[in-house]
Amino acid sequence: MNDLFRDARVRPWRLEGEETIARTPIFELRRRVAASPTDPTRRGEFFYLDSPDWVNVVALTPDRQVVVIEQFRHGLAEVTLEIPGGMVDTGESPVDAARRELREETGYVGARARVLGRVSPNPAFLDNYCYTVLVEEAEPRGDPTPDRHEEIGVGLAPLASIPGLVRQGRIHHALVVAAFHWLALAGLFE
Repeated sequence: MNDLFRDARVRPWRLEGEETIARTPIFELRRRVAASPTDPTRRGEFFYLDSPDWVNVVALTPDRQVVVIEQFRHGLAEVTLEIPGGMVDTGESPVDAARRELREETGYVGARARVLGRVSPNPAFLDNYCYTVLVEEAEPRGDPTPDRHEEIGVGLAPLASIPGLVRQGRIHHALVVAAFHWLALAGLFE
């Protein structure tokens, strides 16, 4: 990466202290005190969310339909169009988490699954990654069993319709858009 910059002097800041401020079921609010490696007089407090990794699932049926979901999101106070996803449990691989989330949220299972890529949702204040997992040959195998605070509608969208849904703003969740970008980079929209 340094070959992109003529003057690559940016280095990690020196950690001087760290503490947990608050704990919730989905993240911890943490505080770090850190100092610049080039100028020790430049130091400060930095707050971030310590969160498990997340996973998004692009599940394709044999006829190239994408398993999509609608759910109410409390942050926006809106119903959003997304793909299945959730937290990666401790000791669980992203692929295993994707299979679990797909089954819980939609009732679908698939024959093959693989990681297409990962993004850091917001490295300014989050310390986790979100993995995009492709599940192929997805078929319904039972009823969804969502978490107690989830009310999820399950549907299918033709793969070819996804770019239009993003352009129209119907799909606007940044991590879902990133998941479809990974799918495009894999050459799977052709």
